Amino acid sequence: MKKALLSSVLCTLLSANAAQAEVSFNGFANIVAGQASSGDTLWGYDDDVDFKQGSLFALQASSDLGEGLSATAQIIARGEDDWEADFEWAYLAYSLNDNTRILAGRQRTPIYMLSDYLDVSYAYPWISPPNGVYDFEITRFDGISAIHSFTLGEFDSSIHAIYGSNSEDLVVSGVEVTDTQIENIYGAALTFNNDWLTLRGGYFTANLSFSLPILDPLRNSWTNAGFEQVVADLTLDDDRGEFLEFGVQIDYNNWLFIAEYVDNTYEGTPLGDEESMFATIGYRFNDVLVHLTYGKDEETPATVTNGVPSGVVPELDQLVGVTNQVLAAQREDSSYYTLGARWDFHDSAAFKVEFTRFDDDLLNQDTSLVRTALVTVF
Repeated sequence: MKKALLSSVLCTLLSANAAQAEVSFNGFANIVAGQASSGDTLWGYDDDVDFKQGSLFALQASSDLGEGLSATAQIIARGEDDWEADFEWAYLAYSLNDNTRILAGRQRTPIYMLSDYLDVSYAYPWISPPNGVYDFEITRFDGISAIHSFTLGEFDSSIHAIYGSNSEDLVVSGVEVTDTQIENIYGAALTFNNDWLTLRGGYFTANLSFSLPILDPLRNSWTNAGFEQVVADLTLDDDRGEFLEFGVQIDYNNWLFIAEYVDNTYEGTPLGDEESMFATIGYRFNDVLVHLTYGKDEETPATVTNGVPSGVVPELDQLVGVTNQVLAAQREDSSYYTLGARWDFHDSAAFKVEFTRFDDDLLNQDTSLVRTALVTVF
């Protein structure tokens, strides 16, 4: 089905070319190799050299249909998905005027400072954007958005507002979830930019519904105990999630500074609240950029048993303890340092190398990761 759909879209774009529409093709590729320290795993890597995690190949086709209307499709094949091609973007855009565009279809959710080029490693200093901040699963949506550009003092500014939904299965806190229905995704991001400074803030919210089979035994036990509120709090059924982001980038002479902060909250759900941040400082030596990143990630487990009386019956106290223990598995308190370098040896390609030291403060464990990458745009 995917191959048939891919062929259909490509044929449509080529047909548009035959009809004198302006069609352009471009793409990008990341070839990444990584290895974690002996006996450890980190961000999908273990102690064997891996060439699939983080590697990808992408092709984007854009067609100018005239009178302000255009079509864009982006197809990505990722190594970690056994190179199965998938549509990342597929949308129509219409320019109302020089400052306002309306987009409809599958689009990137503008939740990050780097959202527009999230997968294009050539566009930023690291091999991949810093984990923790950039591990939010809802990175794309099907719906409509509007981008309005304006000038505010010395800043070229824009606001990007969206509304849509997503029904793709996700991995949340390391657990795969199914029957995903993420509805009423809406929010906006505001960006201010001048020659050397970029400031950004965004707020997004959505109604979340999906299955967490791992919690079925707990829900059944609380149902039998007669505590329906606890059952509801252990279930994701049209519950609200909120995402807040702030970012800053300074690119002045040879110096580069990037920092970003995100805060995810989920009320009345079994999901824990998350806070993540990173800060990167770099310096350019001609065609080589050396950079150092510090990141910190914290997750506070959800609490669903506050209204349950204690000391009534031992079985109820035991169920409370088991429930709190299961939810406590989401707790995270970790930090990492990444020292990296980027060499722009070609006008459209760069070689990158990074060393990361990751510390799990809860388990008092640390892990090292070495990665290299060849990245290009074409």
